[in-house]
Amino acid sequence: MRRLGRLAPLAVLPVLAALALAGCAAEKLAPGASEYRPLPFHSQVTVTGNDVPGPLRLREVSLALVGPDGKTDETLTVRRGDVVQVLFKAWVNGHGQFTGHWERDGATIDRVNVFTTYGESLEVRLGGEDAFPTSDPGRHEVRFVVESPAGTPQAPPVTYTVENAFR
Repeated sequence: MRRLGRLAPLAVLPVLAALALAGCAAEKLAPGASEYRPLPFHSQVTVTGNDVPGPLRLREVSLALVGPDGKTDETLTVRRGDVVQVLFKAWVNGHGQFTGHWERDGATIDRVNVFTTYGESLEVRLGGEDAFPTSDPGRHEVRFVVESPAGTPQAPPVTYTVENAFR
């Protein structure tokens, strides 16, 4: 039997590194889905304001599309290749767990789970070609569903339409 000495542990390092990196991939399970898939987008959450005592409560929620020109609206018509962003806004009181998810055409595409300790306003922004593709012409409906705190009013969905380049 041949003795490998100090090289034996080094030979195992690439295998261990590959296993460690494979375990770091972010995955999620969409409601009703039977298998996991990578999560390619991430929402940006911004909370501003002062400390407000009491349990978290959201009020005056709204949802708006942000077009390539930076203007916001509930409906948007874009060309192929344009970047679409969606912005959820709410006035908040108190502190606690805020959870929700984005839906595009009925499918869950991203989740938000944040513990807020202060604030008077909360914004959740998601955008980009992966989240809101503009490669296929047609109408797309986007919603943000607040899961927690319970009793939060839901914002109505917004729609963006990708123009057909050949019309």
